Amino acid sequence: MSATTNIHDFALEQMNHLLTRLTFEIHRAAKTPGPAEIHDVRVSIRRFSQGLLLFKDLFPSWEVKKIKKRLKRMMRLTSEIRNRDITLEYLTKEKQTRHRARLVKQRLALQKEFSEMVTRWNAREFSAHWRTGLSLRNT
Repeated sequence: MSATTNIHDFALEQMNHLLTRLTFEIHRAAKTPGPAEIHDVRVSIRRFSQGLLLFKDLFPSWEVKKIKKRLKRMMRLTSEIRNRDITLEYLTKEKQTRHRARLVKQRLALQKEFSEMVTRWNAREFSAHWRTGLSLRNT
């Protein structure tokens, strides 16, 4: 941030960067929904959400509310996937196989749901709509 950049411009620049990163992580996880990719989506959602909270006075409250509602749904779904990933990792480490098949099946079902959600979001061009709604410039 230079001396000539005001806080508003700085906030918009940061939010633009966070939205770009979130979009990248969602697309990456849609292609390869592994444990690391799902984790990265969750981190990006948290960071973007924190930016919305921190800079809430700069954006229309109704737009922020809509975005946060969508992010909450995505976070719930990725939380369920992440829970299975952590449990499966633990069971593997402990050389336990008793619940593995059931957890893998559940994860695959949740992964499919995630894919469908991302497909819907992409069809609606979520990133472009959010960028417009928040008055962010496209970089």
